[in-house]
Amino acid sequence: MKDKKTNLQNQLFRKFGGSFPKGTFLFRESESGKEMYIIQSGKVKITKKAGGADRILTTLSSGDFFGEMAILTDGPRSATAEVIEDSEILVINPETFEALIQANSDIAMKILRELAERLKEANRQIEVLLSVTTQAQSGKGT
Repeated sequence: MKDKKTNLQNQLFRKFGGSFPKGTFLFRESESGKEMYIIQSGKVKITKKAGGADRILTTLSSGDFFGEMAILTDGPRSATAEVIEDSEILVINPETFEALIQANSDIAMKILRELAERLKEANRQIEVLLSVTTQAQSGKGT
């Protein structure tokens, strides 16, 4: 079974993969984009501008995917993705993404679970920010 999985990964990499050296920007915040990425090896840093500075949202590694919002919403990139360790990454266009989802329910469920986790984390961060803002405002009124 492991050999079958490895063979499939090799086939996917030959068709959709690329090698990206450290320091490569895969995309920048507010650019348009049509691809998502799946890390086979290496690391990618995701940052977002906030308060005039780049803030690290997360660091991703082997098995992680990102950039799917560009495919799902057809909007501009919401963050910047920079390779921070030489990496091998699959670059998936919208047609391939749709075919993967339709052909493999396991991939679809993995993506749905990850998106749900990201939404849960975003909600948690919003709660923290609202709590801090409320505390700051109530402190001013006394």
